[in-house]
Amino acid sequence: MDGPIIVQMINIAFDAKRFFQNSTGLGNYSRTLIINLNKYHSRLFNLFLFSPVSSKNSASLSEKYSITTVYPLWFQSFFWRIFGVPKDCKKYLIHIYHGLSNELPIELGKDPNIKWVVTIHDIAFLYYKMDYSFFDRFIHFQKIKYSCQKADVVIAVSEYTKIDICKNFNLPSKKVEVVYQTVHDNFKKIYSKAEFQQVVNLYQLPNRYFLSVGSITARKNLLSALKAWKGLPTEYQWPFLIIGKPNRKYFKEIKAELNLFKEIYSDKIIFKNVTNDHLPIIYQNAEIFIYPSYFEGFGIPVLEALYSGTPVITSKTTSLPEVGGPGAYLVDPANYEEIKEGILFFMQNSEQREHAVNKGFEHIKNFNAQMVTDKLERVYQSLLQ
Repeated sequence: MDGPIIVQMINIAFDAKRFFQNSTGLGNYSRTLIINLNKYHSRLFNLFLFSPVSSKNSASLSEKYSITTVYPLWFQSFFWRIFGVPKDCKKYLIHIYHGLSNELPIELGKDPNIKWVVTIHDIAFLYYKMDYSFFDRFIHFQKIKYSCQKADVVIAVSEYTKIDICKNFNLPSKKVEVVYQTVHDNFKKIYSKAEFQQVVNLYQLPNRYFLSVGSITARKNLLSALKAWKGLPTEYQWPFLIIGKPNRKYFKEIKAELNLFKEIYSDKIIFKNVTNDHLPIIYQNAEIFIYPSYFEGFGIPVLEALYSGTPVITSKTTSLPEVGGPGAYLVDPANYEEIKEGILFFMQNSEQREHAVNKGFEHIKNFNAQMVTDKLERVYQSLLQ
């Protein structure tokens, strides 16, 4: 009689700096990816979070998800992430190490049997230099160049990003796998009227509003959205809610533009800081989501809006048509008249608005959490065959 089939668990370690220390973009990507791996493939993988500093929530995380968190013993965190991680990969018998935010450690002391994976989110610094210092651009370029060379497989978050990094870093296409992002489970929930009202009261939100979510930088192009709003007929100038961390230099341009039409906008242009827990309700409560970014490697706010059933106006550039899908209204981000026409299109055509929402719900099936996680699982498995 045959004995039981024993399946060896695969030990996967992740660079968890952003997981614990970043509450937005790269942090959300890290948390969603790891929690979904644990949810859908806990019988295949032992997960290890390599964190350069201790975190208040690491103990509760380990208890809730049975995930091991590893800290440096004596190296300072910066040096440990660069030089100490390969040694600890050996110590914990790691099979795969995954750098979740564009970088891998220096390979000194690396066990050649340990496979390296790196996720590249975008290389916007090559195109939008005004958002980065010379030093930051230099460091970003060197980190990504090194990581792409040393990785056994590179993960791109969109087809656009795959093409972009292959072209700029001379990578063979077969080395790069596209694995989409997905949204946090909170964006899939149906909230009660009481929960909606609680958030509306907490942030003193208007009854109807347009929405923008994302860092306020030149690349994200809030300025064009504001100029489009300014050009709307008065009856369509509903409040415009803007959520995001401002870049100091670019925000001066925003304030200068707002000063040109103070008498119009008064209290209708609203800047807010909100928690991630409340963000899904704010999306679902919005009339239109406006995101005319010049450059995105993925564009997670667009996907969050689609999951929320909110009509999307976004750019016809980079990855945004890929993420926005057939229901998004695509515009030239430099042409604020096109953005204005997009707003009027949804405001004046209820059938087209409903059609766009339905197209969005169909399109998000491409970003289904289990499907995306299964693709990542296959990438990991292929490395060990």
